[in-house]
Amino acid sequence: MTLHLQHDRNRLVFSGRLDATGARELDAWLAGADAVPAVWDLSGLVFLSSAGIRSLLTLDRRLRAGGRRAQVVVPAGSLVADILELAGLAAQWDIHAEAAAAHRHALPVTSGGLSRTASGRSYRIMPARGRGRVTTLAAAPEGRPLLVRFDELGVAFGRGGFSAGSAADEPEHGDLFSTGHTVLIRGAGGLTDFFETTAPAATFARVETAVRLETDAGERWDAEGAVAWSGLCADLAARAAATGAATWAAGIAGESAGRPTVLAVFAAVGQSPRSLALRADGPAGAAAGGSWAEAATAVAQAGNPELFQPDEATELTAVRAWFLADPEVVDGAAQRLVIAAPEPLPEAWERIVRATFTDEARVQLRRLTGGFMAATFAAATVDRQGRRTLPTVLKISPRAVTAREEAAHRQYVRPFILNNATVLIGQAAQGEFAGLRYNFLGITGSDSQLQPLEALYLGADFPSALAAIHQTLTNVLNPWYGQAAVSTVRPFADHDPRGLFTQLPQAAQETLGISPDAPRFACAPLGRDLPNPYYFLLHRWDGLLAHTQAWAACITHGDLNFNNVLVDERGNIYVIDFSETRIRNVAADFARLEAIALLQHPRISAPGDRDRILEVIAGSLRGPVWTMPAAAVADEPLLQRAVALATAVRGLAATRVADPAHEAAYLLPLLEWSMPIVAFRQIEPERKELAAWASGLILERILTTLGLPLPGAGP
Repeated sequence: MTLHLQHDRNRLVFSGRLDATGARELDAWLAGADAVPAVWDLSGLVFLSSAGIRSLLTLDRRLRAGGRRAQVVVPAGSLVADILELAGLAAQWDIHAEAAAAHRHALPVTSGGLSRTASGRSYRIMPARGRGRVTTLAAAPEGRPLLVRFDELGVAFGRGGFSAGSAADEPEHGDLFSTGHTVLIRGAGGLTDFFETTAPAATFARVETAVRLETDAGERWDAEGAVAWSGLCADLAARAAATGAATWAAGIAGESAGRPTVLAVFAAVGQSPRSLALRADGPAGAAAGGSWAEAATAVAQAGNPELFQPDEATELTAVRAWFLADPEVVDGAAQRLVIAAPEPLPEAWERIVRATFTDEARVQLRRLTGGFMAATFAAATVDRQGRRTLPTVLKISPRAVTAREEAAHRQYVRPFILNNATVLIGQAAQGEFAGLRYNFLGITGSDSQLQPLEALYLGADFPSALAAIHQTLTNVLNPWYGQAAVSTVRPFADHDPRGLFTQLPQAAQETLGISPDAPRFACAPLGRDLPNPYYFLLHRWDGLLAHTQAWAACITHGDLNFNNVLVDERGNIYVIDFSETRIRNVAADFARLEAIALLQHPRISAPGDRDRILEVIAGSLRGPVWTMPAAAVADEPLLQRAVALATAVRGLAATRVADPAHEAAYLLPLLEWSMPIVAFRQIEPERKELAAWASGLILERILTTLGLPLPGAGP
């Protein structure tokens, strides 16, 4: 390897092989060099080994100690460029394809001389490489503090806290200092509290005002000897005024009272600066770093951190300042994610949205479902360049439900039905809730419109809805159902409604007056008593949890309803919500759809509506379960649709169940989803009564089919 120093020692040119031999030559040169050039031209290298990389890192440490950054010349696509990328050095150094660009970005080597200010204080000043940037954040007057992610704050100072209140009513609100991973607060009591995280994109502070400083491109000032805080501020302000700047900012590292200290300051020229300081316990030089962010992080992570306001008596030593004259000032509020939602979001949900949509400028949430365990939203998004991006779906549910869904998605969805299901692209948890963000492989444009199957079913295009149901059960989910095999199952354990609805007997008594201690109850429209399903649930179900049957079983969705099947404008079908997905009786998903169609959607307001639906259900249980008898329902369109759907799903289920005699395989999940309707909010009392009677009829047929005793007919 041949080593050349050219251009007044501002460039180091490499040629040949930087292997173990070349590394020794480079180390020997570095040992005798009094200055390290910032521009390294590697375009002549034909080989670079790990030994060579180690020597380059030694060179880099020497350069950074002088407050400078390597400008590396290497042809794009070359072997050396690939090696630097694999070693992770392409992000650590500034890479240029041409030497001219590298020189434009390199700071010249200083002579080590001092610049004396008008005050008589002396500094070594490295010139700026750019303007730098300041981002300001402020809550609306009289409004709540802003909910801001730690990574959005970056290295910043201001006022805020960790709770939702303000300094006026929350004693822990006060001065705020952030490093991007740690936020420190000095509350009303004067004590400094802090929160440190390894997940800054999912951790939040409440911010009243804040100023984020990005100072590394600015001038670097190293003070000669000790300097008073007031004097340093005066020198920086004078420098800003001399350049004609409207504003100035600085991040400062050093020591005060023998402790490592960092200070942040921002000011308009001619006005008193806003500032805040942080100091902690640690050895001398602990605040020194190659950048302002590194210095701030080092002090924040030291022992006994303390926020304070510097005053004229504050004396600083070992001072290094990263100074910005006339920085770019950005309105941080305009950079924050805009959330448009149909109703105000609970704070935990807002945190989930902000932690999930980290790259977007705006998200429009449209409620798809408001289920018992989860809320699901269609999310239309716009990026920071104003371009619409592909729609996604956000599901927010309790942590335990989300954990089950993630596990089921990994085990049962991704290996089988990826093209008609979803891809998890983001997740976040806050408090008792967690959110999952999905996208869809079939979506190809930002204008795609997703709608739940329920919108089709209740709308004008029922034939399309029925076709989508048929497609879902015969094609989309066929990788599950098509592999059903006769297995030993515990049907009463698999279809226990108490998994989601723990107080059903109490709900039946409170809403309908049905005693869970009475084996039978009256059904006036049918003129006879029925087995009481809530008595059976309370007194008999547990005794059947170990009961087994040899039924066809496979992976099933577990909560396949009209809101967990989405359809786009091209008729593509996507299945979501897998928190209950597992192996069980193959007929479970089919029966779930019938329970919704017959009991939840038909009209029940006109005279005779309830009794007509009950007669349809009773008729469907008199003959073979796999067929649905015709019913006179011409005057009620939604009941017509329910009969058509039940006819279709029973016929499809019959093709999956191994033995036609296994009728209880369909009836038991039908009971599982009929009984809980008595506990549904916003359901009419008449519909709850209908569901109770239907459950009694279904239970009667199940027990007869399985040869089990009916309630009131012996133990």
